[in-house]
Amino acid sequence: MALGLAPGSSSDTLAVPGQGPRHLDEANVARLGLISIQERIPPGYSSWEEEYNFLGKPVKLACYANEKVGGVPHGLDNEVSLALIATYLNAGSPDDGTFTTTPYQLLKLMGLDTSGYYYQALKESLMRLTTATYVLSEAWRADGRWQSVTFRFIDKLEYTSSRDERLDRSSVLRITLAKEIVRSLKNRYVKPIDIEFMASLHRPLSRALYRLLDAQRFSPEHPAPLTRFEVPLMEWAAACKIVHKRPDKIRRTLEPAHEELIARRYLRSVEYRGRGQNQIIVYVFGEEAGQPVDPAALELLLAEGLSFTSAYSLARRYPLSRIQERIQRYRAILATGYRPKNKLGFLVDVIRDDTGKYTQALPATSRSSALPATSRSSLARLEAKEAKRIEEEADEEWKSLPKEVQVRRTLQAAQLMLRTRISVGELEDLSRLMTEGKMDPKEVMDSLTKAFTSGHIEEWLQEMRERFAE
Repeated sequence: MALGLAPGSSSDTLAVPGQGPRHLDEANVARLGLISIQERIPPGYSSWEEEYNFLGKPVKLACYANEKVGGVPHGLDNEVSLALIATYLNAGSPDDGTFTTTPYQLLKLMGLDTSGYYYQALKESLMRLTTATYVLSEAWRADGRWQSVTFRFIDKLEYTSSRDERLDRSSVLRITLAKEIVRSLKNRYVKPIDIEFMASLHRPLSRALYRLLDAQRFSPEHPAPLTRFEVPLMEWAAACKIVHKRPDKIRRTLEPAHEELIARRYLRSVEYRGRGQNQIIVYVFGEEAGQPVDPAALELLLAEGLSFTSAYSLARRYPLSRIQERIQRYRAILATGYRPKNKLGFLVDVIRDDTGKYTQALPATSRSSALPATSRSSLARLEAKEAKRIEEEADEEWKSLPKEVQVRRTLQAAQLMLRTRISVGELEDLSRLMTEGKMDPKEVMDSLTKAFTSGHIEEWLQEMRERFAE
């Protein structure tokens, strides 16, 4: 059967944040760690069976795979499975779980190179996810109950390929996900995930551990994210599907991922308590373990005049509901006649405040006019200091980001502010120029934000188009 792309799709679609796949993960797959976090597994490692406590109850999990296609799912398969979920959701969540895509689209979504090697790696991953069978006893959450299920992640895989049966840029994939996964996604048994941050991590091990950790931090049953997570070492090894269960080997396996997640500020610290098999791992989450950025929150903050980097920083830390409520409160205070010396600093302070000092809008008599001159001066300094602090924090965060993340974040800004004014091809041109070093992502971001807030977006876009044509 010849496979074709779904109507309206394109093999050259650029996956950028804010456009395309929704950033959600299926909660069962993510929390149970059905795909080993290890980048490599021993030859012939084609099955595992685990028993451990999960959410306060004992569970039994097993995976039976084919060693001829690389054994049990592991490493890169974590990213592939997440990309498949995102692509399914972006396709409108078809009832039968079937959607059409391309290897190029999946690799773009995962932030991987599309020039050669990863096409074969993707095919091997798809084969593992198609042939491995999972047997879960009282471990799958559905319809408010614990269920026992048996399934393959990909129920059916069809693809076009070259004569040597390799995937390439022109290949087309038709994939049917397991009905258990489809039912979970349609019933919204999901959790948010920051695909951009995950893709920016350098090691498959770090990306896999991030997915598993974030699934413990942010669950459907407890939507308020955890600030710390404690787990017995041996249970965590089982959850990670680490092959060798000796405590020192477990720690060595996890160490590179811990180092990167701490360096990227997703984790503040990792501590081991106790000895031997009785050790407990204590994870303390850092400032990068914030809310996935909501484009609506970004747009609200930009409309108030904040720079994109500052707006992005706030949108990572606070949910849309808080941003909306605090902006309404800020506007209500200004409506009373109060005139802060630094409006942006005052806005940031209102958004960040946890003391309750802005619980009620100020009375009609301006608060600043009722204060002594010394108090007004102190208030102005505090507002200016807050504005400076948020900008400095945002600048430091930006400088710490790998270039590929700076490029993706700039593309997100362009998609948000330009909407339908910019085409997919133009976004690709912009991405290429920044990646090649011909344009600086920060300069593009700053000039775009300035054009957006000053109403000169068409002039900015025309200038960019001239650059694209050079």
